[in-house]
Amino acid sequence: MIMRAGRFVLAAATLVLAGGTAQACQCYNWSRADVVARADVVIEGMVAVVTRVQRGQQQATIDVYRQEKGVPVTSIVVLAPDSPGACGVDFRVAQRVQLAAVRDGPVWRTNLCMALGLRQQPFIPSR
Repeated sequence: MIMRAGRFVLAAATLVLAGGTAQACQCYNWSRADVVARADVVIEGMVAVVTRVQRGQQQATIDVYRQEKGVPVTSIVVLAPDSPGACGVDFRVAQRVQLAAVRDGPVWRTNLCMALGLRQQPFIPSR
């Protein structure tokens, strides 16, 4: 019993020294169908611009090539966390993405749980 209490105190002290509570991204094994059902828009496109807009948030402008769900758009600006612990998406310019987003007032929001596919474009040298 004393050993368990000691481990708990050590774990709690480690969290405090690390700067607060532990965070972990948990998507609860959502299927693609679950993600699409929860989303207001589902698109495939190319990341054109990435901007850090506030602490812990980034904004990505995506040129849309194909749309599976939602009001038709040719371009969409989404907000996403930038921390892996908060299910952040590592958007990069020229990255091809498939993702879902939800409408939050005037803003589209997404996260790693709603990213259906993220991949870098292959390098094609110019001649």
